[in-house]
Amino acid sequence: MTEIAPNRWNAAWEEDLDVLRNLRSNGDLAHVVRPIDVSFRGPVEALRRLEAACSNFGFEVLEFVDADENGKPWLFLVREQTTDDEAIRDLTMTYLQIEDSFGVENDGWGCVGQTEE
Repeated sequence: MTEIAPNRWNAAWEEDLDVLRNLRSNGDLAHVVRPIDVSFRGPVEALRRLEAACSNFGFEVLEFVDADENGKPWLFLVREQTTDDEAIRDLTMTYLQIEDSFGVENDGWGCVGQTEE
C-alpha cells in the first residue's frame, strides 16, 4: 500500500467533503448502497492497464473514452457502496493509490443522491 502525503490527502478529502455536503444538503441517505462512479485521465496505456486491473480495487468499467472533445482519453469506473464518511474515506484512499500505481489522475467521483430506502 502506497503512503499518501498528508497535504495531498487533506486536499483530496476536502474536495470529497464538498461533494458529501452537497449530497447531504439534498437529503441523501448516506447508508443506502448505490453506484459511485470515478473518472480518471492519463495516457491511454496507463488507463488501459487500470481498466484491466480495476476489479482488484472493487471497480467495474463503466466506459472508456478514447478521446473527448479535447482529444483526451478518460476511463470511468463504478462500484457499489454507501456515501457515509468511512466508505468515502476508503474511496478517496483507493483513488489516490490508483493515481500513484498507474500514473493517472482522478478527475472526480459522483453518484445520484438516494433519498428513499
